[in-house]
Amino acid sequence: MTDGTPPGPRTRTAAAPAAVGAFLLLLCGVLLLAVVPAQLAQAREYARAPACPAADAPSGDCARTTPATVRGMDEQPRGRSVRYWLTLAEDGTEATRRVRLDDEEPVYALLSVGDRVTVTHWRGEIRTVAFGGATQETHASPADDWRLPASLALLVLPLAPCVLWMAWWIRCRWPTAERVAAPLMTGLLVTAIVAGLAGFVAAMAGPGLAVAFLAMAAGVPVGALLGLLSAWLVLRRLRAAADTGDVRAVTPTERRCLPATVSGDVPYSVAGWGHLVVGEGRPSATPDPTGHFSRRDIPETLTVRRVRAFGPRDPDGWASAYRYDGVVIECEDGERAVLIAARRRDAPLILGALAAQGA
Repeated sequence: MTDGTPPGPRTRTAAAPAAVGAFLLLLCGVLLLAVVPAQLAQAREYARAPACPAADAPSGDCARTTPATVRGMDEQPRGRSVRYWLTLAEDGTEATRRVRLDDEEPVYALLSVGDRVTVTHWRGEIRTVAFGGATQETHASPADDWRLPASLALLVLPLAPCVLWMAWWIRCRWPTAERVAAPLMTGLLVTAIVAGLAGFVAAMAGPGLAVAFLAMAAGVPVGALLGLLSAWLVLRRLRAAADTGDVRAVTPTERRCLPATVSGDVPYSVAGWGHLVVGEGRPSATPDPTGHFSRRDIPETLTVRRVRAFGPRDPDGWASAYRYDGVVIECEDGERAVLIAARRRDAPLILGALAAQGA
């Protein structure tokens, strides 16, 4: 398929969106990672906050612990998540406060209205709720604020250089890219995704940011192995798709309406028409899946040159529509080039019908 000619406009311009996407991924990752140090610093301040000297002291940078009574419980579904709310009345005051919890475990699921709990204040907000031997951070707690931006940053950062390098490869390494682009992209993407997922999971559930970076680094060799396997599988399928030696003409013995598309500067090539009728006189193109109306016969002047796999200069949508199951029948009608896209299993019947009409 590679003849050393430059790629068509569709292939050339495919590198530009990939480069823009890589830049946006990199920008998002850097911006997300930029807010993590401040959130980690606040989490450390919260973890190291000393106990207030008196229970009735205002809670500034110290942590004040007071008993409270559960006056109400409320669950608010939000899409696929649920917000859990507690209405608490602290001892020594008639006022109540609503406190949001992000999860049902470990405290909310144990509570009932009237239970006695212990709450911890820090900088004017209730940060934890304790009941029995269990303690749960509230939504206002800064302990885990760093996790979401850090996990998203570690997820997208490995993808950015991967996509950028692939855009450069497609743009600058033609015609080599035509043969190796799909396996190469698959291997690189699998490696980047595995590494990013390892960092994501470690940032969401691990003890700290350093462990998340180590997990992402450890995911690189694992992802590389999976990427090599994926690239080999894709290359194997591409080689099987490129081998059209088994596609031989078979004369149709009955009328068939086959999914196929004709492309060329000829009257029987019409946009949106996607079927060929064979086994009933001359082969004809039609938009009707049953082949009963709007038929245009293919003339006897059409001759078959060869059968090949899909290439980057074929019409848009052919490769994605047929994927590894399709072939292209290259033909000539006089001096005009005509292409017919069809499923591999239908190509023999189309070849047989075209050969029969030219006999």
